[in-house]
Formats: sequence, C-alpha cells, structure tokens
Amino acid sequence: MLRSRPPRPIRTTHDLANAEQVKSVRKRLRISDADLLRIVDKIGNSLTAIEKEVELENLAAVQQCNTKNGATTFK
Repeated sequence: MLRSRPPRPIRTTHDLANAEQVKSVRKRLRISDADLLRIVDKIGNSLTAIEKEVELENLAAVQQCNTKNGATTFK
C-alpha cells in the first residue's frame, strides 16, 4: 500500500482560522489581535506583506511622535 506524505502547510500565507499561527505571528510582530485583523483585511494574508505593513505603521508612529515633540532630523 502506498502512503503519501501529509500536505505541507503554505508558509507564505497566514491562516486566521489557525489559533497557533495567529498567536505566533502576533508574538513575533508584537501586535494585538485587532491590529492583525485590521492589517489582514487591508492588505491580505501574505506574511511578508503583513510584516512590511507593521514596519510602516511603526515608522509612521515614531515620526508622528518626533514631530509632536519638536524633534526634526535632516539628511
């Protein structure tokens, strides 16, 4: 009898129905459930796209904080 291998999970996309994936992605990116859902609704379930969006949002938050405090940097 031939035995086939079990299907391998797709590692480039995020499955919101899998609680373990949700928890690991949230811990790695340090975001809340609501933020993860909002980002997935906005851009989709690609893990790289989610990571990039989190980085962009963190950068934007830092820049807003710097402009509120009056700190400006020139290149």
